[in-house]
Amino acid sequence: MLELTTHQPKPGHFKNHSFRKEFYTTKSEEAVWDWLNDPKTFTENQVWPYRVEFVKEQHHQTDFEEGVFNTHHGPFMSFSGVLGEIKAGYRDLKYLYGSYFLSMRWIRPQRLQFWTESSTNGTKVTLQLDTYVTSGIYGFWNWSQGLFWGRFGRWMNRSLKKRN
Repeated sequence: MLELTTHQPKPGHFKNHSFRKEFYTTKSEEAVWDWLNDPKTFTENQVWPYRVEFVKEQHHQTDFEEGVFNTHHGPFMSFSGVLGEIKAGYRDLKYLYGSYFLSMRWIRPQRLQFWTESSTNGTKVTLQLDTYVTSGIYGFWNWSQGLFWGRFGRWMNRSLKKRN
């Protein structure tokens, strides 16, 4: 397996940005976990011309396990990474050097993490996206993450409803 210590190095003039959001669903943690770890969840729901791909090597048993490569690409973006730690209730995707949004000069994704936790009425899903961002567009990036990820909960609930 590929060992990554520095998967997306931070340029000196970039700032750390961390976006974290919680979502809730009435579905069981097991159902949510299965949905989050199914490549079809991400490959079959993309708006053209964007696409998500998973590439496993011969030693991998499934399309979604530690060490499998992943890329989400389209105009003005390339988020390429490798699935890191996957254990009950936690999943990690580490983005590789060369990944960017809009331009390598402005925004470089570093890591995407998901946590699931049973709650009183279903499941809480926590998402965290860590990026490196230049100072001049830090505020724009922060605002746009709220807008983009704000739809995730509705999409998750619609998707989970279709599965049952």
